[in-house]
Order: sequence, then structure tokens, then C-alpha cells
Amino acid sequence: MERNSTHDYIHKIDAGESERIRRFLYIVAIGTLAFVAIIAIAIATAPHWIRLISHESERQFVAPHVRWISGHFLEESNSELQAYVENLGEDLARQLGVPADLELSFYVVDGDTENAFTTLGGHIFVIDELLTVVDNENSLAMVLAHEIAHAVNRDPLTGTGRGILFQVLLSALSGGGMDAPTSASLGIEMTLKAYSRTQEEAADSMAVEALVRRYGHVGGVTQFFEELAETTNGEDIPTIMSSHPHLEDRIKAIERQVQREGWVSGDVSPYPAKIEAVISSEP
Repeated sequence: MERNSTHDYIHKIDAGESERIRRFLYIVAIGTLAFVAIIAIAIATAPHWIRLISHESERQFVAPHVRWISGHFLEESNSELQAYVENLGEDLARQLGVPADLELSFYVVDGDTENAFTTLGGHIFVIDELLTVVDNENSLAMVLAHEIAHAVNRDPLTGTGRGILFQVLLSALSGGGMDAPTSASLGIEMTLKAYSRTQEEAADSMAVEALVRRYGHVGGVTQFFEELAETTNGEDIPTIMSSHPHLEDRIKAIERQVQREGWVSGDVSPYPAKIEAVISSEP
């Protein structure tokens, strides 16, 4: 009898094949969970194992990128400002006990944003507008000491490592896509941001200690945060959604530290006359 060619073939799965499929899916599920667990553990323990990377290796890795960015996007500021910030930063580094193998580099660049930031390899950038917003040396020293503390604590390296691992984990959880955030990815992101808040608070604490060693008091340690709070008019996003502590929370944390240690306030030191003249002449 001729077979009907239009008849659909239906494959029947017997008990043996069904068991093999079940075992395969079980292995895939276990492997995926194990992979996710390994990456999650790596993210959580990053501050410990990331320090196995030497400062020199980190600096060599980032050096060509810093040169390229400096050459293409950053405009150098006044040379006197550069020398002043370098000298102040080097003194604060001594107050913080920076390791001998951590080589810090300070860059004062032209810009209209009151900011400073630390990158991999101990490169610390200061936007010259910052010196206008914080109008005394103590407050500038607080910002510089904070950024130096980030370098000492390896925070840029930890953040970079966590960021890469986070992207890998998020990709795995979302099936290789990054378009639709899942509840799991949101939870992981919030965990990473909590670590960032912890790093910021630690850097603030170390910076205040450095200023006490240098000046003998805590005058000016919160000015930068107070100025920013006025600029934002209190419109910070909720703490749980921020990668940094609220400005008011940071001020209160510093005030608690000062009270706990029994430190006193004092008169801030003005900028040297030649630095003040440069700042006043900036457009």
C-alpha cells in the first residue's frame, strides 16, 4: 500500500528518551546555576581578590588609555594650579600613608564642572572649576584626600572588575540580552550600588583623618558637600537608588565621626595669593 506523503510524522518519545532529555535539562540547569553562583561570589568578594593585581600592572594597563583621553578630550588648566594641586595632593598622600608602590598622578584640567575623580592606576583628575566652588585650601584638600583614599582602597579597580562581572551575570540571567531588565538584574544592580556607597563613606572617613593630621582640625571638611546640596536644592534621588550616599547623609556621617573622635573645628586656610589671582582671572 502506498503511504500518504501528506501525512505528518509524529515522533513518540518513549520512557528512555524522556529520561535522557530530563537528565540533559537537569545538567544544563545545574551548570547555569553554578555559573551564576561563581560570578555572584566573584562580585561579592572582589575587594579581596582584586588586590592580587599589582599597582604597577594596573597602571601599565590604563596608561595608554589615559594618554589618549588626555590628548583628545581634556584641556590642561593653568600650570600654577597644576603645581599647587600636585604639591597639596602629594602631602595628603603622605598623611594617608599611601603605599610606596602606588604612584599617584594629578591632573588639573579646564572645565565648567565642580568635580574631581580617580581612575585606574592612581590617576586623579581635578576640574579647575572645583577650586572656585571650594574657596579655601582645607575644602580642596578634603576632596583631594577623598580621591586619594579611593586609589588607596583600590576602588576604581574593584568597580571595574565588578562592572565586567555584572555585565556577564546580567547577560546570563537575561538570556544574552540587555534590553529588558529583570527583577534579578535590578537586585544585583542595587547590591553593586550599595557597595559603592560603602566605598564613598570609607573614603570620606579617611579624608577627614588626613585633614586632621595636616591642619590639626576639621574646618572645611563638609563645605564641598554643602555647596553641592545647595546646587541640587535637595533634589537628590532616593538613597536606595543612588550609587553615592545622599549629600546630607555624608555630612551627618562626617559629623558623627568628628564627634566620636573629639576633633575640633578651626579656621580654614585661604588659597595662596598667586593661586587666588589665577582663580579670580579664570573666565
